Amino acid sequence: MGGFIELYKIDKVKIKENLYPKISDTSLPDVFLETIDKRFGSFRDFLKSEPEFSAISYESILKKLQQEDYTLENEEFTALFDWFTWYYQNDHEGDEEIFAHHGFISIWHLTTRYEVPLLFSVTAMGIEEFYIPLLDHAQELTIDRILSSNDLLLMVDYLILLSFKVAVYMDSPDVELMRQSLEISKFDTSFNLHISTEKHLNTYLQDHDYMYRNEMTHLLEGGYEYIPGIMMNIKENLGSYEGPIYLDQSY
Repeated sequence: MGGFIELYKIDKVKIKENLYPKISDTSLPDVFLETIDKRFGSFRDFLKSEPEFSAISYESILKKLQQEDYTLENEEFTALFDWFTWYYQNDHEGDEEIFAHHGFISIWHLTTRYEVPLLFSVTAMGIEEFYIPLLDHAQELTIDRILSSNDLLLMVDYLILLSFKVAVYMDSPDVELMRQSLEISKFDTSFNLHISTEKHLNTYLQDHDYMYRNEMTHLLEGGYEYIPGIMMNIKENLGSYEGPIYLDQSY
């Protein structure tokens, strides 16, 4: 299966200053895009013409974006992102810097063949089955087309540590190099992460009915060599950002 999922954080100031003038302009002329055989006009008209977004209130979005601390729902983000992507296609041509200028900041993209299942299936299942039960407080991992930055960071750290433990199990000659480059020492006080990832790996090795066997097999057959680097890139690009993470799916 081809395609990818792009992860985005948002800059509320840039959305307000740079994107808002565009979506509030109701006099924009129609444009026709041959690649998707559709005609689009202003953002207001776009919402009315697309059944997927017909329940979204144009006035409500305008009002929300004028507030100091607003939160976009998943459908609202998707509508804004899709309209901007299509209407200004000739201006940005996929240039992430222009997206970032308008408040859509890409963190990374994950291919759907192995990377998406490893993060959103293997890792999510591991956290829910092995990590959360170790906590003293109730916690729920919500995975949809919107994530919290804290949940994403937990998933990234979990997959980094799980990959490292796979490397140790596989007796990789690069274990010590990985230990340094992945900053494994930072997990020294994260006992629950260590315990849960150990149990996760052992469950795969001992249970032949393990649900995500193909994906874990890929991790053991070499995925552990490159998956952690992707996770470190996500972690670096996430930085100190706290807020929603939006997913744009392209298949």
